[in-house]
Amino acid sequence: MKKGANKSKWILIAASLIIFAVGTYFFTDSSEDKLVMNKDSKPMRKAKPVDLEDFPVQWNEVKTYEEINQYYEEHIMGLELAREEGLTVFPQESTSIPDKEGRMQINEVWHSGNTIHLLYSIDLSALTKDETNDDHSNYPVQYPSVEGVRIENQEGNNKQSYQNHSKELHPRETVVFENRLYSFIQLPPITEDWGENIQAGKVKDYDEEFLTSFLIRIHNQTVETDSMIVRYVHDLEGHTLNTFTKEKVYTDDNITIGPMEMKTGVASSQVKMRIDAGEKEVGPSLQALLKTENGDRHPVSLFLNQTNEDNVYESWFPPVGDVSGEVEMELSSIYLQGDHPYSFKIDMTQFERNRNISKNMDKKIAEFYDTDIILEGIDLHNRNQMNLRLRYDPHKENQPQKLVGSQIAPLDTLPDKRKKYVEVISNEGQSIDGEIWGHDESGLINFQTHSFSNAEELTITVKKMTFSKELDHTFTLHQPH
Repeated sequence: MKKGANKSKWILIAASLIIFAVGTYFFTDSSEDKLVMNKDSKPMRKAKPVDLEDFPVQWNEVKTYEEINQYYEEHIMGLELAREEGLTVFPQESTSIPDKEGRMQINEVWHSGNTIHLLYSIDLSALTKDETNDDHSNYPVQYPSVEGVRIENQEGNNKQSYQNHSKELHPRETVVFENRLYSFIQLPPITEDWGENIQAGKVKDYDEEFLTSFLIRIHNQTVETDSMIVRYVHDLEGHTLNTFTKEKVYTDDNITIGPMEMKTGVASSQVKMRIDAGEKEVGPSLQALLKTENGDRHPVSLFLNQTNEDNVYESWFPPVGDVSGEVEMELSSIYLQGDHPYSFKIDMTQFERNRNISKNMDKKIAEFYDTDIILEGIDLHNRNQMNLRLRYDPHKENQPQKLVGSQIAPLDTLPDKRKKYVEVISNEGQSIDGEIWGHDESGLINFQTHSFSNAEELTITVKKMTFSKELDHTFTLHQPH
């Protein structure tokens, strides 16, 4: 995204996304009151004194600013390393809160790629009412909440928004220091094409200022702060710590796997692999163990995304720290998919008098890859939706192949564009598509039932299944010289 783009960007994001802590304060025309920021996010102006014990709601108070930093680094994965790498920025503007004596400030911003972390603080004096005869009524009896955040291009033409439910500034999500309440909120990234289907590693680099305001609920009233000009920086290369490569491949039983490149990063790590499963289709994930020279072990489940290159997949996984030297990648299993349709029937007459019911079945309905497929139970919700609970029982412990539950449709597709792999047909000939999900030994089929109000029997056909195949190979990845 280039500076001065005409496209307006709005985010309305609720504090459901996670709220926590950091400071906000003020520039005035007076040199005495002008806020000065040091090299970190610590505000240098004193907030109006408020007795924390006067608040009916209680927050946790810390004694030093170092404890605030420790709090943030414990709650935001990778923040400590991001600070060391110089990937965070420190805005120097605060904003007023309408009809309140006190201000709010964004102290630090970290755009990690898939997430924007805004570390902010609010003067406690802004959370009180104007003085009345009843001192107790000046203080909130319920926790304030951040209802949302608006981020807008300064040209301000088009508007787009996201909205979720808010979240209270609860003691477990905040700290207080020197008359300020510190917290943080996490937002989706700023992208060229705003949307909820954001793929890891697809956010472009940019360095741009946006107008940013908060919606805060205090004393059962929601107010919006004045906008602040906040700098947002995303540096994809700066988030990469080390790169590892490997040229050899592993082949076993018509499966060929070869790591091409692995990048360890501050916020996430990435691996690109060449995988050819022959007549089978590569499934959603591969399980592995990363072992470093210093003895650290990191189990990873690599969710595989198809690239534009044939048989090449990429995956992102949690950060593993600043790893150097050699890294061993020990492959343990891979999920594959096959077209092995199976069908079973549901007697609908047993639900004639029920709008909501949960019924246990424990009935075997099929068998593949030495694994029994068990219909554990049926859940009917308001006669509009039916869930079929499945269980996959392998015949032997640690067998080399077995059925597993998984997300069959690609994870990087929107719900309305995902291909359905379940067909439901009634005895009257009506049909509808359903979806199948799962994890490990559990599965779930769900579909709408409003079209089957008079049906006596349903035939369920599952068109594709996922099975796990054991692997036994270790790659040694090297940093290029």
